[in-house]
Amino acid sequence: MVQYYENKSYYITFNYTMDNNEKYELLENGETGLSSVMGIFPSNKEFKFDAAQIEKSLAGNKDFKLKSFSEAPNDSDYLLMSFEAEIEYKETEFRVEFYVCEAGNINLREYGFANAIAQDELEKAVEQEYYLETSMYFELDPLTSFHLQLKIMNAIVPDASLAIDFMSYRLLSAKWLRMTAKSAIPPSPDYLYTLHCVYDEEGAEGQRRYWFHTHGLHRCGSVELEMLNFSNGAEEMNTMINMTVKKFLTHPAKEKERFTIGYDGMGINLCWLRWEEALKDLPKDILGGFADRDEVDSVHAEPSGVLFAVEDGNMISPEIYAPTLAENPIYYITNEETERMSALAKERFPAFEKAFNEHHKAPEKKSFLKKMFGQKEEEEQQSWSFLVKMGLQVDESEDGTDREHLWFDVLSVGNGSIEGKLLNQPYWIAGLNEGDINTYPLDVLTDWIIYAPDNTYTSDSIYQLEN
Repeated sequence: MVQYYENKSYYITFNYTMDNNEKYELLENGETGLSSVMGIFPSNKEFKFDAAQIEKSLAGNKDFKLKSFSEAPNDSDYLLMSFEAEIEYKETEFRVEFYVCEAGNINLREYGFANAIAQDELEKAVEQEYYLETSMYFELDPLTSFHLQLKIMNAIVPDASLAIDFMSYRLLSAKWLRMTAKSAIPPSPDYLYTLHCVYDEEGAEGQRRYWFHTHGLHRCGSVELEMLNFSNGAEEMNTMINMTVKKFLTHPAKEKERFTIGYDGMGINLCWLRWEEALKDLPKDILGGFADRDEVDSVHAEPSGVLFAVEDGNMISPEIYAPTLAENPIYYITNEETERMSALAKERFPAFEKAFNEHHKAPEKKSFLKKMFGQKEEEEQQSWSFLVKMGLQVDESEDGTDREHLWFDVLSVGNGSIEGKLLNQPYWIAGLNEGDINTYPLDVLTDWIIYAPDNTYTSDSIYQLEN
């Protein structure tokens, strides 16, 4: 069996006086028993955490308002100091707890990476004696609350080496943290959770069997999500569960409630069943079965929903959708996420345009002889590629707001517009076809991506390209 490592040395659990039925009921009402716990490491060993420094840093930040700050009781051996604060953000009050901890209790090399982290950043973090832990409940929507927690940490340690998210078991780049904290727009929802993949090389009939499951959604007021005992379309199932998570962050479905997340010629319909019920009708020896959930305080025994496809009123494995999802599916994205993506893409478009002007090369018109002798495929593979996603109005939009989001290969940029070649065939725009070249205003931009010879850059990872 091969498995992504899960560090179980630190995980904040629900109140254990509650059984799972009570926890499911709490989550169904949009509430959570979990705070979000994150930590931040300085880059300088001389950096000292103390009450005055933390309070001054919080009071001086213009993105939020410090209402109160005080020292808190400390009865733990591994905590040096404890504080609590009331912080107002977007007209909502958050209670935030701070703990100065000994860094030696955390093995950073056991955590995954949420984004690209330079080796020197990791080395500086490993050298630190102390780090600061923050704990808070998400009082607003998950992304806005998560964004505030990042802003709070960056305010206290503006020259950090590393941040750590204990809820998703991942490390966060300090460069990314600084870029994100300065923005008015929250980061991608991908940062709220991690998707772990477990698979068995010796599955039934010689097929590899998979178990996908998330970590990090509980703090967002949602069950974790899973896919169990499937063998086909691992890549398609990975995309499907990630798109389902994004729906649940703003519009979670209730147990056994059918919901539609996309279109593959027909609706892609799913529902979820709590793992305790789902396992009753599945083979006992599967990955993610009862044997994987019987540990004391096991994170996998907490509330989690197993996803099923719904076809003709029956609940079956989502892998039934794998063949059609491999073609040209459309996934529905919430209006909230579309607006966030578009705002972030536009905010950081100058970085895209700068890279385009520096690295884009127009395709060379080749003579017959050049095609035969003068041009090597290897040279073409080293070129940069610049793609944008545009939200274009569909033909039968009743109020003019319905849009289909399409990818274009960028040919030129300038004067607030983008010229591009359409890369996929539209479903609902009859006058537009794959391969068409058109110019569009920056207003309809919803996303962008840069493919460099040795890396890929998005609006969330463009910090890697900037000095």
